[in-house]
Amino acid sequence: MSMQSFEVSFRDEEAVDKQEKPKNILLGIVFTILALCGGASILPLADEYKEVNILLRTVWRWQIIVIYCLPCGLYFLYLNRKSIDTKKIFSRDTYLEFLAHALLWTVASTFYLWSSDFTLVSHTALLSNMGGVFIVMVNLLRLAPVHRLEIYGTIVVVIFAIIFMNDSSSTKTNGQTNILLGDIMALATTPLYAMYYIVSARLLKKLPTMVILEVSFVFQLIIYFVFYICVMDTDKFYSFDPHFGMFGWASDTYLVFSLVFVGTFSCLLGVGGYVFTLNFFPPHIVGSIFLLEPAFSQSLSCILGQDNMPGIITYLGALGITVGLGISIKGDLLRQKETLPKPQAKNLPKKLDEEESFHSSLIVTPESNQ
Repeated sequence: MSMQSFEVSFRDEEAVDKQEKPKNILLGIVFTILALCGGASILPLADEYKEVNILLRTVWRWQIIVIYCLPCGLYFLYLNRKSIDTKKIFSRDTYLEFLAHALLWTVASTFYLWSSDFTLVSHTALLSNMGGVFIVMVNLLRLAPVHRLEIYGTIVVVIFAIIFMNDSSSTKTNGQTNILLGDIMALATTPLYAMYYIVSARLLKKLPTMVILEVSFVFQLIIYFVFYICVMDTDKFYSFDPHFGMFGWASDTYLVFSLVFVGTFSCLLGVGGYVFTLNFFPPHIVGSIFLLEPAFSQSLSCILGQDNMPGIITYLGALGITVGLGISIKGDLLRQKETLPKPQAKNLPKKLDEEESFHSSLIVTPESNQ
């Protein structure tokens, strides 16, 4: 997720697996491919706003995301209307959780996009996708339950991440190549995304994912807007200027690109695609698909002329990190099954303790509100 990726986390696989899945697997594969392409396009398409500073690029993208994700948010709000507890939503704790959710994502996504200006998009995508590894390390320090496969996976990831970050042969085509600096920026997002997962897990007990994201995106847009007018030149900000305007994404220069490519792929498919994919496949399968995003992102970036082809060290490091993340995911799933309480009655729902896992379901179920 990448953030990218989704940017989205998973919870309670059993709750989602119990839901009836559509029989049209072919349609599920199509949704999966579209979601993968959408998530992988986030960094390369954001970099196509040439000669636009990182803050303004983010303000543009968040406006488009809010517009495109609104229908999805309303749809999931309607779909889960009977299981939503309004008393929990309209409370001080929920307001603070939304604020923390937005702030964490704002800072992390800024470093995420900024990182891609200096290093290859595959480096940014992989290194920022290690929030789960960070949580494993924290759990080890807390002496919390950790599956041995999570430990093995974390060790593999750390070793190959060090190799990955020492690739001096890969270059950007913009002349700003600084692999180590860009990789450090990407790595700095890891604890932020890890905390973001934890806050997400709390919010997901109250609202569907797409509703949470839409509200959070509005908060983030406000934060970026306020920050921008405080630190940047605003002479042309309140305009459609393609280089300095708040609505520059809608200028003649970028309108078609913004609506067709950024809106459709980066926003609609990149954000919402994995949600719909969960209607066809269980979370551990969908989560594993995220590991393919860096390869797709790097390919698209090379096609668009943003990056030169990576060196052999990048390929070796990426392979090792991907394997390590896969091992860690498998260990997390096994630990969840081992820590599930045994039901006392035949129809008693199984629930995961919130602190036992940072994974979260994309659909609010009646069990999650009890």
